[in-house]
Parts: sequence; structure tokens; C-alpha cells
Amino acid sequence: MKQALRSEGLQVDVLGDDLRSVLMEDALKSCLLVNAPLQVYVLGEDLRSVLMEDTMKSCLLVNAPLLYRSASRVPFSVLKYAMTLDGKIAASSGHASRISSKKSRSRVFVLRGRSDAVIIGGNIVRKDNLRLTPRHGGGHLPMRIVMSQTLDFPEVANLLDVREVPTTVVTQRGARRSFQKLLASKGVEVVEFDILNPKDVVDYLYDRGYLSILWECGGTLSASAISSGVIHNVHAFVAPKIIGELRMAEMIQDLELIDASYEQVKSLWHKS
Repeated sequence: MKQALRSEGLQVDVLGDDLRSVLMEDALKSCLLVNAPLQVYVLGEDLRSVLMEDTMKSCLLVNAPLLYRSASRVPFSVLKYAMTLDGKIAASSGHASRISSKKSRSRVFVLRGRSDAVIIGGNIVRKDNLRLTPRHGGGHLPMRIVMSQTLDFPEVANLLDVREVPTTVVTQRGARRSFQKLLASKGVEVVEFDILNPKDVVDYLYDRGYLSILWECGGTLSASAISSGVIHNVHAFVAPKIIGELRMAEMIQDLELIDASYEQVKSLWHKS
């Protein structure tokens, strides 16, 4: 990085105040600019304006994964889910893809492209057979991580094809040894835990150097991740559709509303 700065002839670097408060100014300077002939300024309390506030918010947003990892010693975790207007995240069969629109799915591809890894549960492998690649969103290809206590999913699945994107399966120690050998023969990494839970998994990913994690899991694993305190940000997509108790096997059988609109009645956020 410092070589790139010098090659461009830059003489000044600016650090956001929020970075300084968490990472410590001197430590950050030494990481970025060792032996680099640049002047470094840190945005402070004496530079406040509407434009500056927007700049600071953008700085914090862009650097959120770095800040969380440095301050909390865990990867920055984003939970993404889509649901119908009546709160359903899957059809009666467990099929969960195609709830939201093409535009929202494009945003999900962008989220994947910004993540170091994408985590799902074994049920999604069984029901939806996803690839979990950024596709139209650009960006790099994140590691695909499947959390499954029982390893009860098909021997042939898109996620088990690692020719373009690596896959890691994390599971309970001793689960289906023969299936673990099959996964290894396909090039899939298998990691065992004494007790499989989100907290231990994110600690493991922190030790491996991961910065940002995207959780695209079902209700059970999502609830476990939230209760474990590992989720820092949520992207929820609410589709103007209704599933109800109609026992629809596929999401394409839902009842789609016409002329749907929304209004924020009052803020539901409370400061503690």
C-alpha cells in the first residue's frame, strides 16, 4: 500500500477520527506508513460540519469490518435474510430461494463480493442447492462455509464443487466419518468442533484472519448466531408476498400483492 501511495506521488494521508478512537493513531500510522515520506492528518473535533459528519459516517461504514475485528477480536458478521410480508422465510417444503426481487438479489451478490466468507446451514444445501457466488455483484469469491452437526446433505451439490470457489464444512466431532472422507476426496475442507456453535466458529475464523462474514442461513442457525452475540449488522429484505398456512411447496406459489406501499408509523428503535 505505501509503495502504491509513493508511486502516485501522494504527499498527504488523512485518517478518520473513528479509526483513531478504536485502533489508536500511532499504531495505525506505523502500520500504514512505515518509512513512507507522507504527512498524516487525523480528522478531529475541530473539523465539524455537515459534510464532515457525512464523511465520518462513510469512513466508519467502509472500515466497520476492520474496526470490529480490531476492537472485538472477531470478524465483522452480517446476517442477511429475506421474508414474506407475513414473516415466512421458506415454503412448507423448506424451499427458500426466490423470495425477494431480482434487484434485491443483485444487492446480495454485492454483499457476497465484499465478504471473506459466506456461512449457511446444512438445510440450505439440502433444499436450495445454492452456489453462493457473487455473480453479477463483482468482487472476489468468498469462502463458502457450511455449518452442519450431522452432515446430512447430498453427496452431489453445487457447494461441493470447489473447482472455482473453496468450501469448508464445519461439523460436530465424529460426525459421519465416511462422509468426511468423501468430502475430503472432493477437495472440501472439513473442520471438527467438540461442540458446534456460532461463537466457536467465528473465533476460529478470526484466528484464520477473516475480516468480514456474511450469514445466509435459515431461522434456526440465524437465531443461534444472534443469541450467541456474533451478529453486528442485519440486512432484511421484506417481499410484498404472502405464504400463510397454505402449505405451498415452492416460493413461486406465493400470493404476490399488487400496489403494495409502506409507511414508517414511528421509530421502533430505543436507546438503552
